[in-house]
Amino acid sequence: MKKKDLPKIIIIAIVILFVIPLLINLSFKIASIRLLAAEWTAGDLLSFYGAVLGAVITLIGLFFTLDYQSKQGRKDDEIKYKPILRFNSMNNEFEELMGRQEVIVSFPFGSSEQKIKKKSSELDKRIYEIFTKDLTHFHMVLKNKGRGEATKVSLDKAVLKNAKLDKESHLYIKQSFPVSLGEIIVDETVDIDIVLPNFMFLKDGISEDFIFIELEISYDDIFQRNRTTIKTLFRFKVTPKVGYEAPYYKEGFKLNKVKVEFMEFRQI
Repeated sequence: MKKKDLPKIIIIAIVILFVIPLLINLSFKIASIRLLAAEWTAGDLLSFYGAVLGAVITLIGLFFTLDYQSKQGRKDDEIKYKPILRFNSMNNEFEELMGRQEVIVSFPFGSSEQKIKKKSSELDKRIYEIFTKDLTHFHMVLKNKGRGEATKVSLDKAVLKNAKLDKESHLYIKQSFPVSLGEIIVDETVDIDIVLPNFMFLKDGISEDFIFIELEISYDDIFQRNRTTIKTLFRFKVTPKVGYEAPYYKEGFKLNKVKVEFMEFRQI
């Protein structure tokens, strides 16, 4: 029941319980209408209000019964048609995937030293283009394993963890969020393509490192009554293969061609 309807209900109740009985009683006392020349006794009033009270109690009981059945029916429907989105596996073939959304990780290429000394050249720019376009794709399969359609699916956030190179520069994700993924029906899959660079600036002497990426996804059920949020953490191993001497960064760091491997993911 809405609050704005409460005054109307109170007015109707006053009319039924007090105004109508008063008018009926007055009509019985009108001498010009002999058939109505009568007067209500205390017993008549008691019978009337007893009947009204019984009807009110019956209506209240009926209201609570219908309200309970309605709520229970909604709960049953929510369970029956509940969507469940989970990352299923990594599939770099992605032939049967229905949708695709990229999460591109990039890195800072130039340094303040380089800009001050003006060592940038046409050759450096060409090398820069080569390095920034050499990428590895990891296609993470997001699947609806539930019994109902997931609506208003959104990739709300993508956060890099343990990806800091030094106090000034670190890896970063290019896109802005949230990003709409639309609707995902039962057994449908969506490709979340995590893209990592094959060239990174790493500290001298490092043998391996790990990068963690946290994805936050939210979605509604088909009734749009329950919004669910899931967080999944992905772990990638970074192994330097070839180091390059170049005036792209400051002392203590080296540009490396790296091998990036997907290790695992888990829901958090």
